[in-house]
Amino acid sequence: EPSYNYHMEPYPVSVIKITTYEDWFNKGIGKKTRHAIRSAQKKGVEVRVEDFNSQLVKGICEICNETPIRTRKKYPHYKATFEEVRDGSATFLDRSIFLGAYYRDEFIGFTKIVFEDEFADILQHLAKISHRDKYTANILMAKAVELCTVRGSGYLAYGDWDESGVGDYKRHNGFVRMDLPRYYIPLNWMGAVALKIKLHRPISKMLPAKTMPLLKGMRLKWQKMKVKA
Repeated sequence: EPSYNYHMEPYPVSVIKITTYEDWFNKGIGKKTRHAIRSAQKKGVEVRVEDFNSQLVKGICEICNETPIRTRKKYPHYKATFEEVRDGSATFLDRSIFLGAYYRDEFIGFTKIVFEDEFADILQHLAKISHRDKYTANILMAKAVELCTVRGSGYLAYGDWDESGVGDYKRHNGFVRMDLPRYYIPLNWMGAVALKIKLHRPISKMLPAKTMPLLKGMRLKWQKMKVKA
């Protein structure tokens, strides 16, 4: 709930309210997602808690460098070096857990979870596209929920609430929208004017919602053309 008398706008995030793993599996997700998790198990996908070491970083590098486009847009970590991946993944190590997914000893996906006092936050969640038929992301998410129940986390958060394809994945895995208060405090008259005419919002939020699918489609075509070139 809002606590301060400043300009406030709702900031939508994706969360799962944690009770028990069984409650999430039987009530929080649908039949297709339950089938995906069971299929991953039957196919032999194994999820392990990983130490943060050079072997894990090498595995993450392979996944990052698999494709230049993910979720229908340019993937910013494509062609990342070992050092870049290591430094980018080494944040909050004192309260982080890494999950690694394996298929016949091949590293095919990973998840990084940061645990706070009352909630857990997924910072990285990625799987190899070449093993999409293994439902890697789903079984990693299932393990993340299981860990949260064991550690007593009240919520599992995973980035902003999104209406796109990533948002569909979140909804299918039991995430719901929670609006948090975000405050905007102008420091001078220019900031007050910018806030008044809503310049603090990203351009994507200023455009009509019906134009976004068209613009995203154009962006995807442009990026694919650049990759082929």
